[in-house]
Amino acid sequence: MEHYDEISVLIADRATLVRHGLLGLLKERRPRWSCAEASVLEEAMAHLRVEPVDLVLLDLQFVGMPGATNLRLLRELFPNQKIVILSDSAQRATILDCLSAGANGYILKSTSVDQLLRAIETVLSGDVFAPAALTGVAQSAAIVGEPAASLLLTHFTDRQVEVFHLLSEGCATKTIARRLGLAVGTVKVHLAAIYRVLGAHNRVEAIAKVRGRLAHRTRMPAAGTLVNELCD
Repeated sequence: MEHYDEISVLIADRATLVRHGLLGLLKERRPRWSCAEASVLEEAMAHLRVEPVDLVLLDLQFVGMPGATNLRLLRELFPNQKIVILSDSAQRATILDCLSAGANGYILKSTSVDQLLRAIETVLSGDVFAPAALTGVAQSAAIVGEPAASLLLTHFTDRQVEVFHLLSEGCATKTIARRLGLAVGTVKVHLAAIYRVLGAHNRVEAIAKVRGRLAHRTRMPAAGTLVNELCD
């Protein structure tokens, strides 16, 4: 994975101790990174308007519960901003809600510093980062997303297209993992993302929604690969 020597990070967290702790850790491990902080949503938005950053670390409690309404607002105002959620919650529904709302990643606050840095650099490289708590959710990820036609234009990554093609061939999850050289949990995350955006409950529904449309496009534009890294 590429190492990022100089980036700018905005830490948006309501807890002063958390903000200062993250600032200290990042400065110690990545001294050339430029770090700023915000304690309320309005402060974060004002900072982004004046001084854009490479990455926002956003406290889930900071953006409001239940759901991720304010995350969606932030995504609407700054559509190209990379945003990673920081949270104590490992609930699958919460993680999927944040990813559906536009988060580029989801990091548990209990993670180690090394894992945190790996997650940040994963997102900066264009991938989507999800914790191990998201594995095995393919059957419960029936969150209705955008219409299939829109998905075909913008919402399937190259990897998801590969997973879908093998899925449509009748391959089991373990077979897909073996043929693509991926972990089984990572394939399940891809399947969950495909079902979520299509609004499908299972692979049969997903195939029915997409079959006949993929033939019109030989390749989907890359939008970042959904990965699952926090397994140790």
